[in-house]
Amino acid sequence: MRALLNLGPYSAAIERHKLKVDGLVVLQQGRRIGSYRWTPDTPRNIYSVSKSFTAIAAGMAIDEGKLRLSDRVLDAFEDPAPEPSPRLSALRVEHLLTMSRGYPHFTRPRHVAEVLAQPLSYDPGTVFVYDNASTFLVSAMLTRATGRTLRDFLVERLFRPLDIPDPVWRESEDRFSLGATGLELSTESLGVFGQFLLQRGKWQGTQLVPAQWIDGATRTQIPTRNPRFKDTLKPDYDLGYGYQFWMCRHGAYRCDGKDGQFVVVLPRQEAVVAISSHEENMKPILYLVWDHILPQL
Repeated sequence: MRALLNLGPYSAAIERHKLKVDGLVVLQQGRRIGSYRWTPDTPRNIYSVSKSFTAIAAGMAIDEGKLRLSDRVLDAFEDPAPEPSPRLSALRVEHLLTMSRGYPHFTRPRHVAEVLAQPLSYDPGTVFVYDNASTFLVSAMLTRATGRTLRDFLVERLFRPLDIPDPVWRESEDRFSLGATGLELSTESLGVFGQFLLQRGKWQGTQLVPAQWIDGATRTQIPTRNPRFKDTLKPDYDLGYGYQFWMCRHGAYRCDGKDGQFVVVLPRQEAVVAISSHEENMKPILYLVWDHILPQL
């Protein structure tokens, strides 16, 4: 049986750097081998970790024949734009999932019409620009295709099978689940989600989403390193992006949210590290995982 993890060095480093981490859970081979709390574990906004849940929903809808990577965005909405540009007309689900919509800025849209009105500066699929609007459109398209909000779609297909309590998922002004943010979960639930990912979508003998979808979503689909900044290396942020997942060093991948929300999946070590925080300086929280947790796995 795997020995329990010594989280003393990690917690000491977090405190030495004055990083506001709330807690973490570490699993290996499906077994909890360590956890540490600074604050009680209650559901909170997991910010952009929500994006990875949206990607799982997209994979489920595609498997059910209700959505396709090749679906045009404009086909999902009535009268979306009076005179759509060629770039908007070419925009498809896969471009949204890879953050290559073509809009050059990060946005937090209030409704679908706002997103569709944004002028696209690049051809879809050519340039990675991290943006909430892309994921929000996936959520809206899924609702159009299934008749259910993204949150309700996943309650039956993911949250309840994983024994995750029915969560809050905040909505836009036009009543779509935000998709990119606003999902509220505990650290424990993030750990369960990570184990589900590690098992390639299989849970208690049932394949909830095709393993091939997990494989594709969690490998590089588009490069994230900007060639204009060759001398500026950002570890774990320059290694590529899948379908709403970031690639990491050490053969790992992760869900990544504002203020230090992480689900790190390490297939080589058969391990998962889930972290909840309220820390603006979030990158060291991840880097300390490589320094103090990875060597013990």
